[in-house]
Amino acid sequence: MVKIGICDDEKVCREQLKEILGQFFQENGLGFKVWEYESATDFLRREEEVHLLFLDIEMKEISGIQLKDALKGREDIRIVFVTSHLEAMPEAFGKNVYGFLEKPAAADKLEKYLLRVLEDLEEERLLVIKGVQGEMAVKEKDILYFVAEKKYSRMVGKNGESFCDMGLQQLEEMLGQKSFFRCHKSYLVNLANISDANQNIRLKNGESIPVSRRKAKELKEAYLAYIIRKAR
Repeated sequence: MVKIGICDDEKVCREQLKEILGQFFQENGLGFKVWEYESATDFLRREEEVHLLFLDIEMKEISGIQLKDALKGREDIRIVFVTSHLEAMPEAFGKNVYGFLEKPAAADKLEKYLLRVLEDLEEERLLVIKGVQGEMAVKEKDILYFVAEKKYSRMVGKNGESFCDMGLQQLEEMLGQKSFFRCHKSYLVNLANISDANQNIRLKNGESIPVSRRKAKELKEAYLAYIIRKAR
């Protein structure tokens, strides 16, 4: 379920965003929940967990910019500013700021941010992997790659390595090719952790893994498709 907050002191603006959100999630058959906040103070007081916060810039007492600064370090909250005054935008950027919407919000622009959030949440999902000593729960985004070890495999992640009681084919079928790609008969790589994909794959941690010649073109297409999804 996607949890969304709308922090705006204008009820008409909150209602307009809720209508677009309702249409998007109904059309895509996805679950969601929306909380409304009349002020930044209201948002801070209630402390509800939200994945995405639509935040008005111009509010009384505490502005949207000030609330954004107060949430610094909270990368679990993604912010999209909504505003009637585009001149305020230079102050609105930050690590967890996805972008902005001009009032009244356009459905196509809003949906672009929703698709990006859905992609992020998919990467943050917990995967249950069969280890040689039992099941392991690991965040998808923390996995770098899997490498074949005879009929088993070894999972290499940001936090170390673990042996899996699953072969690469079984893992490939379970994970699909949207986020993971079989770049070599002995390697299954997480597309989210690639920094460059050419003759070899360069991972974000600096490690390099091989690409089979027959998989090179397919890898580039899969990685490009992943980058395009992330850029929407």
